[in-house]
Amino acid sequence: MRSSVQYISLAGLIAAGTVSAGIVSIPLEKRYIINDPAPSLLRRDGSISLDALNNITGGGYYAEFSIGTPPQKLSFLLDTGSSDTWVNSVKADLCTSPSVQQTVGEYCYKQFNPSSSSSYKSSTEDFDIKYLDGRRIQGTYFKDTVTINGASIKSQQLGLALVSVRGTGIMGLGFTDNVAADVKYPTIIDNMVSQNVIPVPAFSLYLNDLQTSQGAILFGGVDTDKFHDGLATLPLQPLPANVATTQEIVMYNVQLNGFTASGVDTPAVNGSAILDSGSTLTLLPDAVAQSLWKKYGVINLQGLPIPFVDCGKANTKDATFNFKFTNKTIKVPIDEMVINNLASIQGEIMSDPTLSSLFKGWSGVCTFGISSTRNYGIRTDNFILLGDTFLRSAYVVYDLQNKQIGIAQATLNSTTSSIVEFQKGSKTIPGPVSTGADDSGSAGSAIYPTFSIALAGTVFTALSMMLSAL
Repeated sequence: MRSSVQYISLAGLIAAGTVSAGIVSIPLEKRYIINDPAPSLLRRDGSISLDALNNITGGGYYAEFSIGTPPQKLSFLLDTGSSDTWVNSVKADLCTSPSVQQTVGEYCYKQFNPSSSSSYKSSTEDFDIKYLDGRRIQGTYFKDTVTINGASIKSQQLGLALVSVRGTGIMGLGFTDNVAADVKYPTIIDNMVSQNVIPVPAFSLYLNDLQTSQGAILFGGVDTDKFHDGLATLPLQPLPANVATTQEIVMYNVQLNGFTASGVDTPAVNGSAILDSGSTLTLLPDAVAQSLWKKYGVINLQGLPIPFVDCGKANTKDATFNFKFTNKTIKVPIDEMVINNLASIQGEIMSDPTLSSLFKGWSGVCTFGISSTRNYGIRTDNFILLGDTFLRSAYVVYDLQNKQIGIAQATLNSTTSSIVEFQKGSKTIPGPVSTGADDSGSAGSAIYPTFSIALAGTVFTALSMMLSAL
């Protein structure tokens, strides 16, 4: 434990990745998962293929770290909406069977080989995560060494996927109480603290501007160069009683006090909002989503939870979406909400008679970054999910020890770092504090990413175990 708060100022710190006595920084890579550059959108019966669309829109924010001895470097989707960290085995069906790959529509990245790790310890406990769409990842748990930029976490419990629907593993960044195992176990973040890698269970997430491919996750610290106008501290709260079967705080759920959009008369919004980096769409109550869709001419096809919009709407002047929290408003520009994830198949879409008639006169078919909670089976209006279309405009500090988050408007494309370390036992988040004024500043501009709303490891993976509404 250090006697005073320490500041580190190093240009390019985040890009390179850093480990110090109290912090661990990992660079993030925004990755597009498009296995087939021109997959068919139509089934043989002429209906839209949701599977094809979901495969096209697969993507997210990934980090690399290593498992085993000697270290095997693997890629992980970073997910604040789940708590288990798991890897694909070299024996996983998705990684060994061309027929499974064709059915799932995804291929494996580098997998973990247990026989090549001298520190691997097997387990007979089943690892089983069920998806919102009913698909599962199944296997067993195991323990091994996790190495993150030179920092080693010994005997970490992890999931070993033998039946898989994802090409990479997932690093769950949530609370221990939310792991899928029957017997709860310490997460990577917990063990980073118990093994003196970081002083407290806390991390900061910076996804950065869409024009760049990299952001960063910082364990044990806050980078004050990555946001402006101060952090507002928001207490975590239980999910609504009409939604969850538990009133324990097991997710990054905060109060959203309001939502407005330029030139749109939206219904009042006041409810629980989960911050989930594993979902790239934002979900708002149905009436709110419908008002936005009407304004921007969004098409929502029956049977598909994915809303489509004319790509030209990204150029709408001075249009912003304003998410209002206590002492902080985060502004998201319209070009963050118009996702050009179908560029590789625009020709196929427009040449199909059925599809081209739906999108007649559009400059291109894009995905709208806000969908309705109702599209995902959620009937209550006081449940909100804030995915990557929101999180890119925010800098978020996750303080698990004190069950609170800090949130500020992100300073996009920052090339310097000033890191403040968390101090053991502190009850507050380090860094400048929000004034409480409407200080959200300029939201900046963006280009468009791919997205995946119902992928494994999203908040819905965990919610499936606890939401009565589902």
